[in-house]
Amino acid sequence: MKNLNSTDDKKVVIALNKADKNGDIKWVRPLVHAFRDRKNDAIRERMGEMLSSIKISSAEDVFIDELENSESKSIHADLLGFVWSAGFLVEGKVDLVVRIATTGDFRAAMEGLTIVEQCEVIEDELVLLDAILTVRTAIENNKDVALTSLYQPMLDALLKLERAQ
Repeated sequence: MKNLNSTDDKKVVIALNKADKNGDIKWVRPLVHAFRDRKNDAIRERMGEMLSSIKISSAEDVFIDELENSESKSIHADLLGFVWSAGFLVEGKVDLVVRIATTGDFRAAMEGLTIVEQCEVIEDELVLLDAILTVRTAIENNKDVALTSLYQPMLDALLKLERAQ
């Protein structure tokens, strides 16, 4: 794990190979941090692929923690993508997903919309209402037509979930 952040690419690749073969939940957060801290290159791309295809259910909690971590703000859109790609259901944290989607860039909004559209039920009414309010506020305050084109279907999906409660 310690070599995931090494400046020696060979050591990083060896660590990734080990994580790929024998990795468990202990590897997930260090891998997320290594992804966050690494420059864009083929090794970072491999890290992203590993995080997107993770099949450790408790990794969802790590992704949520990192979405709440301001130090990981630079990869919030990536984290939303990992959540969706890994098939995690984050209905109980849809307010967090929406907050990140409406305060991030176009990619964060797109990833957030994808997650919201996958939600089948939001059991916590306060979480749902908070998410609805966040999107409505974003639509009202937003000047970017491209973002609004993502926020509106996000709001529509949330309102549909509200009616279904």
